[in-house]
Amino acid sequence: MATTRDRPARMSNGRRQSGFAADSLRVHGPHWTRRDSTSPWVVCIAFVLILGVLYVASSLFVPLAVSLIAYLTLRPLVARLCRLGLNQVTATAVVILVFFSIAALVTSLLYSPLQSWLAEAPESVNRLREKFDRVAEPLATVDRAEEQLSQATEGVRNEPTEVTVSVKKPSVIDPAYLINQTGHLLAFVGAIGVLTFFMLTNGDDVLNRILNVLPRGGRRESVLETIAEIQNSVGTYLGQITIINAGLGVAVTIVMWAVGMPTPYLWGAMAALFNFVPYLGPIAGTLVVLVAAGTTFDSFGRSLLTAAAFWVTTAVEGQFVTPAILGTTLKVGSLIVLVSVAFWGFMWGMAGVLLSVPLLIVMRQVFASFDETYAIAVVLGEDPCRPGDDCEPLKQDEAIAESV
Repeated sequence: MATTRDRPARMSNGRRQSGFAADSLRVHGPHWTRRDSTSPWVVCIAFVLILGVLYVASSLFVPLAVSLIAYLTLRPLVARLCRLGLNQVTATAVVILVFFSIAALVTSLLYSPLQSWLAEAPESVNRLREKFDRVAEPLATVDRAEEQLSQATEGVRNEPTEVTVSVKKPSVIDPAYLINQTGHLLAFVGAIGVLTFFMLTNGDDVLNRILNVLPRGGRRESVLETIAEIQNSVGTYLGQITIINAGLGVAVTIVMWAVGMPTPYLWGAMAALFNFVPYLGPIAGTLVVLVAAGTTFDSFGRSLLTAAAFWVTTAVEGQFVTPAILGTTLKVGSLIVLVSVAFWGFMWGMAGVLLSVPLLIVMRQVFASFDETYAIAVVLGEDPCRPGDDCEPLKQDEAIAESV
């Protein structure tokens, strides 16, 4: 006879059978089981404490999170090299070396044009301000007429006091600050590289030790299934989105070259990097291109045309290419993605913004592995009906008023 601690039966494909709503209550007779006796207040307090720890100790958890995502992404490559005859340490070293070599090559190619743009930024901003002033000249004429009229109708005025203002040419980045931040960045990248290396070499051993602690049977299979789903989802997403963004970078480079924008490969690389942040990244990239084009071309209309060309290229990718490739992987609404970007950006800054979507996928897979949290996984994009469930979910584009 089944007890309250028995887990729900599983189908041949590893998913739980129907009836998860009743099973999640864990009610047998008039009494609740001890598993569901936890007070909601205790859960809320624990949740708030966890968020506080993640925020305060961000310098510790950000490298761990980046390394974990890198581990989930690179582990299939290491496993494939191991099947070719390499041992795990050698395969990991090869993958890490190739990855950092590509990153160093891209950085060296972009460093010189980026430094040139930053050095000319103060003068470029002044030129852009002059162009905006010419565009706004009619409004300035009206303001001057209003001021003259006010002076003509004003009575006795005190003599204004002359004030001498000394304007110093601004600097975009302080050299000392740049050196300090470069040191922090190198330390951050080094920590991620070391953590990722040891995760790839020793992660399986740690996982096996954890599994040995768990009882044999359903619990161990559930953990293995969850880890496999997380690795597959995150690895598939990052692999596909990296290929998509690389293609977008090439397309933007060609478009920027066609419109006559200097250093077109710099804007292509920027588009590829910014596109890792859904929705907000292309908007920010368009604004940056608008400012850069405004400081490059004499005509303000040509600057708008350049920014429009950049935006159209990213829009075509976002509306057609990404949905066609990631339609079955990134099953998350735009509102949830924006909330995730805002939340992790507040918690961990720019690193949180870049990690927001991979972390969202990880949380969705973890929540989908338990009956008690499956509803949260549905909100995050999981299928409302699991295999074997008899339900009719609402269409995503169907208005609530029409379905009631």
